[in-house]
Amino acid sequence: MPVRMTGMISGLDTDYLIQTMIEAQRMKNKRVEDKSTLLTWKQDRWKELNTKLYKLYTEDLNKMRLQGSYLTKLTTSSNESLVNANAKSNAATGTHTLQINSLASAQSLTGGNLDSTTTASTKLTDLSISEGTIITVSHKGENKTLEVTADTTIADFVDVAKSAGLNANFDDTYKRLYISSKDSGTANGFEITASNGLELENLGLGSKVDIVNATNSEIVYNGVTYTGSSNIFNINGMEMTLKGEKPGETIYLNVESNTKGVYDMVKKFVTSYNDILKEMNELYYAPSSRGYDPLSDDEKEQMTEKEIDKWEDKIKDSILRNDSSLGSLLSSMKTSMMTSVEVDGVRYSLSSFGIQTSANYKENGLLHIFGDEDDAEYGMRTDKLLAALGEDPDKVMEVLSKISQNLYSTMADKMKAIPNVRSAFTFYNDKTMSKQQTDYAKKIAQLEAKLLETEDKYYKQFAAMETAM
Repeated sequence: MPVRMTGMISGLDTDYLIQTMIEAQRMKNKRVEDKSTLLTWKQDRWKELNTKLYKLYTEDLNKMRLQGSYLTKLTTSSNESLVNANAKSNAATGTHTLQINSLASAQSLTGGNLDSTTTASTKLTDLSISEGTIITVSHKGENKTLEVTADTTIADFVDVAKSAGLNANFDDTYKRLYISSKDSGTANGFEITASNGLELENLGLGSKVDIVNATNSEIVYNGVTYTGSSNIFNINGMEMTLKGEKPGETIYLNVESNTKGVYDMVKKFVTSYNDILKEMNELYYAPSSRGYDPLSDDEKEQMTEKEIDKWEDKIKDSILRNDSSLGSLLSSMKTSMMTSVEVDGVRYSLSSFGIQTSANYKENGLLHIFGDEDDAEYGMRTDKLLAALGEDPDKVMEVLSKISQNLYSTMADKMKAIPNVRSAFTFYNDKTMSKQQTDYAKKIAQLEAKLLETEDKYYKQFAAMETAM
């Protein structure tokens, strides 16, 4: 920085005079800086809102538009201790019969107790198993072999059993081998043999072994016998997980349309839709923050942190006031939900099933479900939605899925990528804003350089005057 003469001869307060002279330039700089700050706050608010909108789009709204979401079934069992039944959308409604004759189990063996000094690192030859003995583990049609050498250990045998796809371990506390199939059913059984069979006794795998043989499951469902290697059966849309067996007992599985489940899904969507719509309304119709500009560093020094936050929150709360992108999206979403669709030659809307907006215009399009016990204003009205789901669930499904698809398509269109304007899955012009922010940064740098240049020029002029005097 150059040495500056500051009124030593003239007696003038040149620093004050120069700072006063460039104050207009500083104000010009701040106006651009303020625009950059406001744009940053606007970007942040849009990012937050965009995340919530996209969540509505991909979760609750996506479920509402898919007819499969309405085809859920409710299943009850006469003996929950023996079977857990879950009817899928294609399961036939009505009563189904089930008998559980046997459960599937995995083969397992517990080896005989070995000498107390035995560990996983004990060599097989120390157990009197001859060098050259071939031990074979057979599982699922494949054989894994181990040739015993002077250095082969129990741990080596365990590794071979594991490589064959089995659970295997030597328990050092109880001095036993534990081996089992990973899957149940006779097809998943295994066998361990040796070229000198008698020597398996020395490994605890001969006559001393305690074996639990693999078994298949067997059920009789609606009069037809089925067998399987697991305890889970999927038959014509019915998933049954067996938990116990009791041959001769008939279990009754009742399948019916899950009216409450569908009602709760619709209610959850309405709640999510109202939450995001309310927030959008508050942002778009926010009170003006005219007279509030971003604070300068000097201004912040004169305020408390609480005062600064209150000042900036006033601006941030209105940052999307009358925003064109937000206004367009709001209008389109409301319109989509108010449309009617045709089913079997008759037109229906949400209001046909008691889902409609309030007479209070200040709610700006929020939805209510008549008869919803959680709605203080409309909870006492007749619950048309629940009644319709009980009387004609297919009609409700088709109407609501079509209207939801309208909203889904509207939102998809509003977040299509536009080159140099908007990224995909974005409801606002993020690329345009980024370009503006880059331009502001360049402009601020140019103005700052100009300010320093002007300031230096004035100092030189005053220095020349001081020299002349």
